[in-house]
Amino acid sequence: MNVDIGVRHLRALHDRYDGRVDLILAAYNAGEGAVERFGQRVPPFPETEDYVRRITTLVGVPETAFTP
Repeated sequence: MNVDIGVRHLRALHDRYDGRVDLILAAYNAGEGAVERFGQRVPPFPETEDYVRRITTLVGVPETAFTP
């Protein structure tokens, strides 16, 4: 059940941020409100910036996934 809920949450973030992997991960880590407060950008929180960088590097996400 936990995996199902997590996947649904990620899908909702995917839809909300039009597939922008950087914003999906930032919202997952720092919250949607933080992404909104910083104008649809990755919030300048060291933990969140590191999280986005680590995950995208780990799974090999190209930087083109960061742009609309």
